[in-house]
Amino acid sequence: MLNINRAAAALALAVTALAPMTSVAQQPQRLSVFIDQTINLHPAVRAAEKNLSKAKASASAAGQYPYNPELSAGYEEAAEKTKEFGLSQTIDVWGRRSSAEALGFAEVEIARAEYDLVRTDLLEALLRSLGANRKQTALLRLAEKRLDLSVRFLNLTGKFAAAGDIGRADVLTAEVGRSNAVLQVAAAKAAVADAQTALIALAGEQRTVWPKPAEIVGSAFDALSPDVEKTPEMIMTRATLNASKAGIDVAGKLWLPDPTVGVRVGKDGDSSLFGVSLSVPLPVWNRGSAEKIAASEDAASKEFLVAETRRRLNARLATAEVNLRSASEAVTHWRSIAQPTVARQEALLNRLSEAREIGALEYLQQLDRLLETEALGIELEQSLWSAWIDRLRAGANLLAWVEKLK
Repeated sequence: MLNINRAAAALALAVTALAPMTSVAQQPQRLSVFIDQTINLHPAVRAAEKNLSKAKASASAAGQYPYNPELSAGYEEAAEKTKEFGLSQTIDVWGRRSSAEALGFAEVEIARAEYDLVRTDLLEALLRSLGANRKQTALLRLAEKRLDLSVRFLNLTGKFAAAGDIGRADVLTAEVGRSNAVLQVAAAKAAVADAQTALIALAGEQRTVWPKPAEIVGSAFDALSPDVEKTPEMIMTRATLNASKAGIDVAGKLWLPDPTVGVRVGKDGDSSLFGVSLSVPLPVWNRGSAEKIAASEDAASKEFLVAETRRRLNARLATAEVNLRSASEAVTHWRSIAQPTVARQEALLNRLSEAREIGALEYLQQLDRLLETEALGIELEQSLWSAWIDRLRAGANLLAWVEKLK
């Protein structure tokens, strides 16, 4: 009985742990609401928040006085009994407290930059996953359209064959086309499931309806004011540099001697005892020069990393702007010219098949070309979405754009 109870308890615990991943029916949700909900509750963001709180607590601790007073007591019994109590305090002459506090604040800025970077990375991943889901869902609809047309054409050829208007070869060709369409639908459904895996991992739940990416065709791209200095990567690199510079001051004061002042009171036999002491460490064997040199070299390397990061981010921005304009032009051409042409050609192809002016093989070949063109249009839409995200990320406009969605 005890083992059964333990098994039941373990099963209940497992069910509770898996509860957030259960699938529930959901209404369509606004993109901005979905983004806020997902990011604010994501474990990576919560962990970054705790890391920031830890850095703030460490900075507060660094601002405390570095030395505590020391209390001493002594007793000696010889010709006379001696009793004494002493109190000593090391004085922060060189400003270790202020240097440690400055380093602590610099590390807070690093933790804050890490927090912003985690949020930005998560937001980018979420938007890309939504785009991938839209793309695969559109390709699934296209595959289902192919299946519908293939089934319709197979039924049509069957009627023609029964009337003796076409041969058995055309019917077999139509059956192969239908089978191929069935397989493509299955592959498209698997691709949708793969695309939604990333969304489920990010949102922490299964959904029947996922938000759609925002429409960006016609957006005023020139209205975006890029500034690589405001990107999370650049802020992080500068914060790391500032912490390294603060570390130079800390290393320089590491071995500087702080004096200790003490006071003693007591009794030496029948006489009162009072004494004052002063001690100062002598930096003879280690003067801290090596530590300061190491800290200086570390800061110098961070200077070069700042320059390298700025160069890389500027290159990323330039590439993102070119790709965005190119993708926008391609999608505009697709929507205004190519897509209507494909629709007209598809209608014409259906009329020709109904009038028996085209054979089964030629019908399926032309249908493949038309559907491949539509699939290319879906790819172009996704390329534009990806280029848009790249440009927003490269120009430090991603968070501002999401705020405008609200």
